[in-house]
Amino acid sequence: MISIIANGFQLFVNYMVAIIVAIVLGLALRLPLLPENPIRFSWTTSALFPTPIFAIGILAIFYSLNIFWIYDGLLIAVIVGAFSAIFVKYLFDYIFPDPQGGSE
Repeated sequence: MISIIANGFQLFVNYMVAIIVAIVLGLALRLPLLPENPIRFSWTTSALFPTPIFAIGILAIFYSLNIFWIYDGLLIAVIVGAFSAIFVKYLFDYIFPDPQGGSE
C-alpha cells in the first residue's frame, strides 16, 4: 500500500490556502466580514466565522484519512475552501438553525 506523507510546511500552506479561499469566496458571496454587534451574542454567519473553521475541519478530516490529491493536497484545499464558503452561505442556517429564545 502506497501512502503519501506531506511535510509540515506543505500542510501549513494548504491550510492557509483553504482559509484564504474560504474568506475571499465568502466575501464574494456577500457574507459580511464580521457578525452583527454585539459579536458575543450574535448568531449570524460571516466570512471570518464559521467559514474558515469549516474549511480547516474538513481539510483536517481529509488529511487524517490520507486523502491527498494532486499537488500535495493543494487542489483539495482550494476545493474545500470553496465548498465551505458555499455551505455557510446557503446551507448553514438549514442545518444549524438559530436557537429559540436566545435573544437577550
